[in-house]
Amino acid sequence: MKVKERIPGFVGEITGLDLATGISEEEAEGLRTAWANTPVLVLPNQDLSPVAMRTFGAVFGDLQPEPPMNQTYLEEGEEAVSYVGNIHKDGTPYPFGNLRATAWHSDQSYLEEPVAAGILHALKLPSRGGGTLFCNMYAAYEALDEEMRQRLDGMIGLHGYNVGRQGETGPPLDENKHGSWPTVRHPIVRTHPVTGRKALYVNPAHTYGIDGMAEDDPLLDRLLDHASDNANFAYYHDWEIGDAVVWDQRCLMHRGAGDAPSDEIRFLMRVKISGDRPF
Repeated sequence: MKVKERIPGFVGEITGLDLATGISEEEAEGLRTAWANTPVLVLPNQDLSPVAMRTFGAVFGDLQPEPPMNQTYLEEGEEAVSYVGNIHKDGTPYPFGNLRATAWHSDQSYLEEPVAAGILHALKLPSRGGGTLFCNMYAAYEALDEEMRQRLDGMIGLHGYNVGRQGETGPPLDENKHGSWPTVRHPIVRTHPVTGRKALYVNPAHTYGIDGMAEDDPLLDRLLDHASDNANFAYYHDWEIGDAVVWDQRCLMHRGAGDAPSDEIRFLMRVKISGDRPF
């Protein structure tokens, strides 16, 4: 197992492991240590079955079942192994897949205990484009001036499904089929439970307001623009077949770049890891 940093403190690369055949507990601990230091981890040249993907995910915690509105993406017989892309798992076209998740977001921040990690594994890719962007929310917080950091201390963001500034980034919600997803409240500045570092915890897909502030108050937009428009906080992952990428949703946003040819296939396997209540 070899660890190197692609971007110091942000993106790491792990080689020398074959996840399909399993890894030792020592290697698993090494992965978790590397992940704490670099919240995006890239593991090239993997070939994972759904079972191997689930086993790899368990290195980082309990798998998060997909919510009802994502059931159509599930691997048969699984509750947490699913697919993203512009085809369904049976190979039929899925045009919405070219637009799905192309707004900055942190998966399921509309839960009381949001997702802690996401893992994607590239199965089929277009000839160009089709990348995924990651935004370092540690860096976004640390780049704020001291006055703003003090102002944000104790502020609460309001999160919901498809109701953020760039809502409608996931499947339409049918309450009869999918249930209702009431507003949840999370701190705008989140403390990471492992590293102890602070990060901004807002995103354009699910954060729609700040508790106690008027809807037209510009602060939330200022924070979202600050994080998402600064190239210094971003990493574009240009996928290769076989890449497995795990990222920390507690200190990052991500989005599909939406830059692939619409008539070419992009298809990735996914699992998400359960998290805890932000504090």
